[in-house]
Amino acid sequence: MSKHSAHTPTSSAGRKPPPGDAQWRRGVELARQGDHRGAVAQFQAATRAAPRDSLYWLNLASSQRKLDQEAAALVSARQAYQFDPGSAPACHILAELLRVHGRHAEALAVLDGLDPRVERDANWHMLRGIELFELNRLDEAMQSLLSALAESGGDNVVRVRSLTQLGHCLTTARRHQEAGECYRTVLDLDPEAIGAAMYAAHHSAWTCDWPELDRDLDRLTRCIATVRATPAEPRNLDGLSPFCLLTLTDDPELMRWAAELACGRAARRDRLAAPDAAPPSTDATRSVKAAHTPPQQEPAADLAARPATLPPLLRPDGRLRIGMLSSDFHHHATAMLIVEALEHIDRSRYELYLYSGGRDDGSALRQRLAAAATAVREVAGMDNEQLARLIRDDQIGVLFDLKGFTQGSKTGVLARRPAPLQVAWLGYPGTCGADFVDYIVGDPVVTPLGAQADFSEHIAQMPHCYQPNDSQRACPPALSRAECGLPDKAFVFASFNQSYKILPEVFAAWCHITASRDDALLWLMVPEAATQARLRAAAAGYGLAPERLVFAPFLPIGKHRARLPNVDLALDTFPCGGHTTASDALWAGVPVLALQGQAFASRVAASLLHTLGVPELVCTDLDQYIERAIDLATHPEELGSLRQRVQAGRSSSPLFNGAAFAADLCRLLDRMVERQLAGLPPTALPAQG
Repeated sequence: MSKHSAHTPTSSAGRKPPPGDAQWRRGVELARQGDHRGAVAQFQAATRAAPRDSLYWLNLASSQRKLDQEAAALVSARQAYQFDPGSAPACHILAELLRVHGRHAEALAVLDGLDPRVERDANWHMLRGIELFELNRLDEAMQSLLSALAESGGDNVVRVRSLTQLGHCLTTARRHQEAGECYRTVLDLDPEAIGAAMYAAHHSAWTCDWPELDRDLDRLTRCIATVRATPAEPRNLDGLSPFCLLTLTDDPELMRWAAELACGRAARRDRLAAPDAAPPSTDATRSVKAAHTPPQQEPAADLAARPATLPPLLRPDGRLRIGMLSSDFHHHATAMLIVEALEHIDRSRYELYLYSGGRDDGSALRQRLAAAATAVREVAGMDNEQLARLIRDDQIGVLFDLKGFTQGSKTGVLARRPAPLQVAWLGYPGTCGADFVDYIVGDPVVTPLGAQADFSEHIAQMPHCYQPNDSQRACPPALSRAECGLPDKAFVFASFNQSYKILPEVFAAWCHITASRDDALLWLMVPEAATQARLRAAAAGYGLAPERLVFAPFLPIGKHRARLPNVDLALDTFPCGGHTTASDALWAGVPVLALQGQAFASRVAASLLHTLGVPELVCTDLDQYIERAIDLATHPEELGSLRQRVQAGRSSSPLFNGAAFAADLCRLLDRMVERQLAGLPPTALPAQG
């Protein structure tokens, strides 16, 4: 350590303690007691007495983090590292704070700038791996994380965090089987690691490794039972994503519980010290461990209850300024769905601000979105605090979150309450579990009012399907069956949902359905050879010849839509059904058979079909689903009639009318605003009109 890292304690000979020592010691004691506000005052006094003492600044930064004083904590951490570039704890906390602010290149530079004479320990390698991952340098990230594991010894905190991050790297690289092994190892080390338990099952579902999925579901069930029976919040929520549950369960109560658990973590992720962060090293004379003790986590309600001064709901001219927050304002499914509705927002009454956390890909779709907006804010480099401040400064009246628990989520922004009304819509088919989102936009099918208990938000129902669609989407000439690798005379069942949505019970039903006609094929979009092999083996086990499975490659969206008319009957997945996938099939005139359950994600296709006017394609149990599919496959006249109605609905149904959707959405918004202006709290808003 440098000369600024340790003091000589007062001796019996009466040597004086160093300047600020008494205040520092008092600060450590207050931090140990959880009084970080008092600790900050003492540490600040210590830094005034000895402004070049690295450890005083380090402890100040730590307590400031716990008080959500991120900007101040970053300044203090910089001071700590500047005055002692050989202090690994100062290096680590500064890198962590820069990571929190989304400044990953700077964080990596700080880690790489640590005095070369200082040993690179497991924590350093772990933090470096995290930053490399954020910078999309996957191979280097994985190497650093493997080094962290090699150096970790018996430090399970570092092992768990490194393995979790390594799992995320492998996920991004689409190495699902290896990712699953990482998460299972995390669960072995920490049986309460609920996020790892969910991810392990999610990855065995990705690979259609159903024996492993059975084992993962057993482990997940035990983990959930343990966590739910424990009064305290789990120690390890790293990587917790309720998204994983969407394809594994149709239990909306369980999904709300997971969302409440996750959103409490997500709302604090960028505000409080990470509970799984390794504590800094100490020497015998000065312990900083107390200053780095993980804080008690605040409930989401507390976070929502202390916003800064909110902007006015309406502009001086009476217009409502709407903000939409997403990282998908480019060539992405979300943008494909919303673009026409946004183009028809009445500019005389509403202003539309898009907060884009993704890339500008220069596509025609991006250009349409930009033209529809009053302003586009590029916010990819902003941390949650900066983005919340920008939204507040823009005086947004209603803020729409289009992400939920999907990649690029900004739950921490909404936790800061930058807008008077905050609304979840479209991006995530379920509740966010937080008090700081007022409404969720649904419809009578996906969010019946009787399901209000499954949502922390108040249900706000559109009169038709909650999902908008673009009537200008491409409708290219159909590819021939030969061009798609299909025989001309076959009856083609198909599902183009990704493999993680295919569960064994539904796949067994598909095999039974396909076997009902000797000339039938099952057309799936599963590109990985190993997963294809598992599905062929499973088909044989269910009595269907493996060669009756045909695998479609991923194609650009235009070519994908051009092949869809070759499908005779699309079979939806369960419990997470198709969303854009289903509406693309319907746009191509293909009947979609859906299995409706209890949760939002299992009711989306049902909502599409009701809106299109073909509710007879909605089934409510697996036996009915099988019988209905076989009946349609063996009665070509009925199937042909349904196909004609689906095709006619493309022009006659509200499902593909973006202008009508925009008008309905604005009427729903007006109802939210009227309540707010009248001083009334949010409440469930049934469908009207």
